[in-house]
Amino acid sequence: MRTGILLGAAAMAAVLAAVDGGSPWNKEHNRKMAAKVSLLARSESGRAELSGHLSSLIEGTAQAEAEQTEQGAGFDIKFVPANSSVFDPDLSHTFAVVPHQAFVLGYADNTHLKGYQGKDVVQLGDYYAFANFGAVTDCNSPDFNDVDGIVGFGMPSAAAPAPAPPPSMMSGMSPAAAPPPASLPMPLLFALTAKGSDDANDNRVQRRAFSFLSSDKAAEIHLGGFDPEAIEGQLFLTPSISTHDYSVVAVSLMFGGTELLNFVPKDPRFRYVPAIMDSGTSCLVMPDNDINGLLEGSPFAKWKALVKDTAHPVMQEPFVLNIAGRTFEIPYDTWFLADSNQSCVQPAPPGFPGLLVGDVFFRRYLVMFDLQHYPESVIIGFAAQKKDYKPLAYYGETGRSNHYAMKLSVAKKPNVNVSKAPPGYNLPFATDRIPVYNQLETQYFINISVGNPRQNFTVIFDTGSSVFGIFTKCIPNAPSYGRCVFGGGPVGDGALLIEGAVFVMSLSVFFCAVGICINMYFRKQHDEQERKARKMGGKAGGESAYSTDMLKNYYSSAP
Repeated sequence: MRTGILLGAAAMAAVLAAVDGGSPWNKEHNRKMAAKVSLLARSESGRAELSGHLSSLIEGTAQAEAEQTEQGAGFDIKFVPANSSVFDPDLSHTFAVVPHQAFVLGYADNTHLKGYQGKDVVQLGDYYAFANFGAVTDCNSPDFNDVDGIVGFGMPSAAAPAPAPPPSMMSGMSPAAAPPPASLPMPLLFALTAKGSDDANDNRVQRRAFSFLSSDKAAEIHLGGFDPEAIEGQLFLTPSISTHDYSVVAVSLMFGGTELLNFVPKDPRFRYVPAIMDSGTSCLVMPDNDINGLLEGSPFAKWKALVKDTAHPVMQEPFVLNIAGRTFEIPYDTWFLADSNQSCVQPAPPGFPGLLVGDVFFRRYLVMFDLQHYPESVIIGFAAQKKDYKPLAYYGETGRSNHYAMKLSVAKKPNVNVSKAPPGYNLPFATDRIPVYNQLETQYFINISVGNPRQNFTVIFDTGSSVFGIFTKCIPNAPSYGRCVFGGGPVGDGALLIEGAVFVMSLSVFFCAVGICINMYFRKQHDEQERKARKMGGKAGGESAYSTDMLKNYYSSAP
């Protein structure tokens, strides 16, 4: 998502707890042994075995928190809410507040997203369904400038939500004595693929799978599986070793013939680190410590010593990453960003015991994520991008032939060269392609719509997160924390005062119009009565409409 990595304390805890384990391969990274340990993730007992080792090697929480404190708080650039489009719940006749649920999320770089939870029709590409989302009313990070929220395609977080911040709620948003709980809504991918609904507002993806690939200028999501026309060579399949993030077994990371992951344990079961496939990370991120004795030294420090100057590296070699026995190359022109004259290689956040594999990988390979059998198993596939394949142009852009439809046909199943697959496994083929905007090879944006009628938004796309949040106006009957930076809210909020003034003026105009109509009605009645009186009284009435004869008609006698 950006060069500064966002890893919340809760998300980090989930990662640390879920990706620890053992890996039976020898020092030479025997391919068969590597594949064997990765297959442990296909069974419950195997996943239990994979979650039993690295936790003892991870840095202590106190140490990690101390290092994060050294990073400092706050941002040099301000977040500008006026540059974002905002969801207005009052304009959608299908919107509903999720009762008693706040939305509170914090990241290690001191970013916060706060608000309430809502439910409405959400559309991505050709598919739409009712989905819960975080109605974000308060954001402080410049990483969200010029966008309208975030959609994570990651797996649901296993960690408990972060504790609620000190009570700073706006009056009228929720009872001060009973702060609403904070939790994360179901990820959008899961909402779009949930089974058993026949609601007229639903058009769901048939299979819970997607793929992602990128180029230097564009990117693309394949919903429902992958497009065989986008790849060449073999599709390599391996299980995720976690059901909380897209983690695979990394047994080796070479740079220019030098091994960066020098494992200390002789037991082959412990000679690996998890590698998380994360589109929200721009670069290749590696540990800057020995992971409490798992490695002989810091992989990042070793690489830095080889290149000397990260802005002008003396070694312009590729990285070679070994995932479960299969090697994948990340060439120099991919990990070095010539436009900004910097290396897209970074040290991992404090306490993180593995690799984060970001945009530098997706620009070379298609990565498929198949969650059909989640949570029992998750299959991840890797294949080289076809050299002449061009992702769809982003909305409003040119450069893609119009005859190539976004909708994909699944009538014919193509013949795909695939590595050994689980018994009975059927490849998922995409049914829709979503164009993605690649901003300076550091952030990915997609378009979604929320509400009925639809309101359109540009949001950050991230495979390393399950967060689904849209910038939203505050409304008085929803629980929330923080400020109403996007407008709306209780009395005292400027936007609401304007709305109230308009409402009062409208009532005033209405009642004035009613008063004029009533006045005209009685004036007409009076004129009609006076005309009749004049006709009845004639000259005897002394030119008065209320003559003796008139009074006689009223009271049957005159005084």
